[in-house]
Amino acid sequence: MGEAKRKADGLKGFLSNLTAGAKTTHDLTQRLLNGLIKPKGMYGACYRVSMLLNRILAKEYGVASTVVLGWINNGDDIFISHAWLETEGKKTDLMAERPMYEKSNRGPTIILDHVIKGSSNITYSYHLDKTPAALAVDTRMAADDPDYRDMLRVKDAEHIRIAAAIESDSAKDAFRDECAHGSGDGYIYARVLSAIGN
Repeated sequence: MGEAKRKADGLKGFLSNLTAGAKTTHDLTQRLLNGLIKPKGMYGACYRVSMLLNRILAKEYGVASTVVLGWINNGDDIFISHAWLETEGKKTDLMAERPMYEKSNRGPTIILDHVIKGSSNITYSYHLDKTPAALAVDTRMAADDPDYRDMLRVKDAEHIRIAAAIESDSAKDAFRDECAHGSGDGYIYARVLSAIGN
């Protein structure tokens, strides 16, 4: 059996076992990827995309999900702030393959725990908190490198800000609108729905 057929059969099996809510989630991820994320060249938008998925699922389809704010790691002790979505206990991460920095390090796209390799070349582990080893590396590198110390201060403040943004639906909406205006792309909620054919 060829590789393409194996992948197609694997996807078919995966889709056949999804609940109605999970099928809706899968369909929405495909429309976001193909109608917005890929054609508009979105990178480094894990917070925005996770909140967007969460709100569209809830507002348009009545599907419950949770935006999870945590950290990803590719095997070293440097942890990167990241957000993903959980639906029915399954992870969806559309942005690990599209990082803002170090675009040579791309994780896979994950939809409902189904890993889609795409252009990825590394695998990330997901964490709700930094490990003691990661905190020790941050402390050591911040002491040795003023640029790292400044970057860490900015990223830690950003992480705290996103934690507040995912606390309520109104905060998520405000953050998404801020991203649409701040990035200059203008993709507020209604325009996103139009772009993905909702």
